[in-house]
Amino acid sequence: MSRSIGRRHLAAMTLMAIGMTACGGEHDGGAPTAKAAVSQGTAQNARVLSQQQLEDAVVDAHDLPGVQVNEIGVGTKGVGNGVIHAVRRATDPSLCAPVSAAVDGASGYTPVGSVQRIAGTKSHSAILTLVSYRSADASRVMKELRAGLKSCKGYEAAGPGAMKVTFENVEATKAPPQGDEGLAFRLKWVAEPGEDGLRVPSSVAVIRHRSTLAIYKAISDSPRTPASIPSDLVNAQSKVLDAAVQTTS
Repeated sequence: MSRSIGRRHLAAMTLMAIGMTACGGEHDGGAPTAKAAVSQGTAQNARVLSQQQLEDAVVDAHDLPGVQVNEIGVGTKGVGNGVIHAVRRATDPSLCAPVSAAVDGASGYTPVGSVQRIAGTKSHSAILTLVSYRSADASRVMKELRAGLKSCKGYEAAGPGAMKVTFENVEATKAPPQGDEGLAFRLKWVAEPGEDGLRVPSSVAVIRHRSTLAIYKAISDSPRTPASIPSDLVNAQSKVLDAAVQTTS
């Protein structure tokens, strides 16, 4: 393995490891999209998936032939299995807090249940996070993220211990069409500051299925190649979640 490839691999693995917590907070947002506005009333009265129902809703080979789903931190210590909690650590600037939280699949609201896995096929994969929220919290998370993406261009956040994590080039992108509403963006994690430092491209998509959010995060292994979220994974997982939130009583 060359030194440059090794650095990129280490950076990507480090980014996955630190992506267990994020900053959260509330910000005033602009008007939601037409699709989101129509569905917010449904979200406020949506049935909430329990922890077990959420775990049962994780995509598997029956839903997507050839998919591999692995727990995060298997065989390691200190990483855990990706359980999501409400997070409230600060970002600089503060308006980027919802973006920082979304990178890690979290928000400033306490989930009812959550599950985080690495999922994909042999050719591509992503970090998959499913989070169920109470009542209208899911819509609030989307509203705050939408507002943050309008102004956030880059930020610094507190990482594990005294570590500082820096992201730059935050840019909203076209969201997948699934679910009740969706948001997507890309950014670069600055692993090595400086003009010639290592920057790891990442892409994030957040899709709301009633009161459950599905968050997909992909990490590129090349600083010159944008990260791509697997569309087949999004399609398959969306179908499973849609069925789960419609049949839950």
